[in-house]
Amino acid sequence: MKYLFAGGGTGGHLFPGLALAQELESKDPAAEIIFVGTNHGLDKDIVGPTGYKLEIISAGRGSPLSIKAPLNLPRFGIAIWQSAMLIRRFRPDVVVALGGFAAAAPGLAARFLKVPLVILEQNTVPGRVNRMLSGWAREIHLQFDEARKYFNSPAEIKFSGSPLRKEALDMFGEGEGESRKKDALLIVGGSQGAQRLNDISVKSAVIISRKTGCPVIHVAGAANEEKVRVEYAAAGVDAEVFGFTDRLLELISRAKIAITRAGAMSIAELSLAGVPCVFVPLPSAMDDHQRFNAESVARSGGAVVLSQDTLDSDRLADEVLELLDTPSKLAEMSEKIKTVAMPKAGGDIAESILKLIGKE
Repeated sequence: MKYLFAGGGTGGHLFPGLALAQELESKDPAAEIIFVGTNHGLDKDIVGPTGYKLEIISAGRGSPLSIKAPLNLPRFGIAIWQSAMLIRRFRPDVVVALGGFAAAAPGLAARFLKVPLVILEQNTVPGRVNRMLSGWAREIHLQFDEARKYFNSPAEIKFSGSPLRKEALDMFGEGEGESRKKDALLIVGGSQGAQRLNDISVKSAVIISRKTGCPVIHVAGAANEEKVRVEYAAAGVDAEVFGFTDRLLELISRAKIAITRAGAMSIAELSLAGVPCVFVPLPSAMDDHQRFNAESVARSGGAVVLSQDTLDSDRLADEVLELLDTPSKLAEMSEKIKTVAMPKAGGDIAESILKLIGKE
């Protein structure tokens, strides 16, 4: 069988697709898989090292109807034509839309050429492209059941969870990692809008480290790495600072607590690892979806949500110190956030797709 994955721009869109591709290959060893993306975002950086073929289409960044980017409309028309030619040549049995503007043209081409369309939606508030494509989808798989209300679609909508990388499942599976030393404060600033969170959390981490001796691990984003490193050094805190790292799962495995944005992929991996979280959602996220993601997890009892708009370093430090000073509360949060994890998501979605295309 042949599988075409369309979408990208961010790791939050691409990593679930790559995890699902792994699951499909394990169940269908003769599978042929290609990804479709653009030159914008992280498509080449993330898909390239995996060995999967990546086809590039010429869609512009953002809406084809954007007044600020008038060339997006003709580029989108070209992207639909490129996608249609690719589908005719590759002849996929299914197209999987991962979200992001790179999914729009291949998703529409799949509709015109009558190829079954499956959507993965990782957020509580679905992306606009996935909402647009949902009317022609056969299946929609959700990481958060709250997203169901946004889809007015004849598709079968399933609360399946988000596919997770095999490395994450191996590292944090049941019974795994129990002997690991989990003593660090992990801060993940992310790649978008990270400077404000970094500024607040560095000062907080210095306070926390001085009072508790807790090791600090800070993933600051490539643009902020050197600034953050200098700030810790000036404060006399021996923090481990990263810009972008492919060792994030290892860092998560060492975390006693995490200060982080509320991207869907981060939530999936942190909940699988049982790491209590202090979420500071990205205020500029589309449709404020990070806030809704964070609040959904907080309802489980495994996380705290703080608004960046009213946050300062002292308050953030106080919130974390209160949890660190109450080990029983922290242990309870660790167990509760694990209830959010759905480690079988990738296998369940793969089996559903195989059933859809007639290969069980």
